[in-house]
Amino acid sequence: MAIRYSIIIATYNRAHQLSLTLAAFEAQTYPKHLFEVIVADDGSTDGTKEQVEAFQASYPLTYVSQTEQRGRSAIRNLGLQYAKGSYVIFCDADFLALPEFIRTVRQYHRKHPRAVVSGFPHSFGGSYTHYYPDFSPEEKDHCRAVLAASNSWRPELDAANEIIPLVTPADIMHHTDALSRVVFPSKMPPGVLKQFASTDVAPWMIFVTRCVSVRRNLLKRVGGFNERFILYGLEDWDLGYRLHRLRVPFYCMKEVVGYHQEHPTHFRGDVLNTENLRIMLETYGLNDSALNLFTVVPPSDDLETYKNTLRVLRKGLRYRATRTSARLLKRTLRIAAKQFLLQTDAEAYKISLARIQRRAKGRKSRVTRVLRDMVQRAEQVKN
Repeated sequence: MAIRYSIIIATYNRAHQLSLTLAAFEAQTYPKHLFEVIVADDGSTDGTKEQVEAFQASYPLTYVSQTEQRGRSAIRNLGLQYAKGSYVIFCDADFLALPEFIRTVRQYHRKHPRAVVSGFPHSFGGSYTHYYPDFSPEEKDHCRAVLAASNSWRPELDAANEIIPLVTPADIMHHTDALSRVVFPSKMPPGVLKQFASTDVAPWMIFVTRCVSVRRNLLKRVGGFNERFILYGLEDWDLGYRLHRLRVPFYCMKEVVGYHQEHPTHFRGDVLNTENLRIMLETYGLNDSALNLFTVVPPSDDLETYKNTLRVLRKGLRYRATRTSARLLKRTLRIAAKQFLLQTDAEAYKISLARIQRRAKGRKSRVTRVLRDMVQRAEQVKN
């Protein structure tokens, strides 16, 4: 039978974590002849190639690479070139899929064949599969607390000067209790979890490549990842946004289908990379308030305010009594994005905001209250 799912794992110097990620697909309950794994290596120098080639997989496993690092978008597009499945599942190299992962994805796609199906945010719990000597003091404290709770902490870890495995590939493939001793719930606040899971506004925010699935022909239709994105941040949301513009629906799986393998935070970049935000605004223009709002209320800082502002704006535009204020709100977000992107005259920008503030004077609707808040926040947008 033909390959149904192509799992693309982009990686760069994550050999320790990748060994467990590959083992996790060995433990899948979904038939192994119906999925393939493609490891797309962005120029690793830590022996990733040799490790993948030595892995004895019972599923089709392909290794592709670039000789030099070109960024997350380019390497995922390279993996996509080799994909044969009807659906593509993007997984991070540090995502440890549970045995029912692919089978659960399949259940959602059977109900919603054209949808994006995401493990975000319910599969953002963590696991200390390795102890890193360059964990920050806070990360070491948290790791110690998680391991101590399951009587797994070893005092010698404090003196470690190399990476120590706490879970092995054999543990994953043979379903030992090693993983259960090192997992912990998502550190994301419940309110933030709820907002991410709500897809009534900006549903494309659940397109997060830790674990997300979509039809391969839709990815080709939107052109894959934008390779202008080199550094970390927004490259997955950008692709999700283009799928959203095609009216592709988005669903988040309610089940926990895997865990993040914790690593030092310096492995990761800036979540809201401002240069990548400039690329998005240059690409799509300044007509979408959902994008313009990023410059005033970054979702990574205050997701609840971000999403509620979009809800208030949408509702305000529906009714005659609040339409004027809603349009002023939309204009505020637009000129803030323009200031961020084009670095217009700062004095003229202040005058424009003051004019909007005067027009809102005396109005008492919820839309106006949000408008005043956004004007104040917009005043902090810098060149």
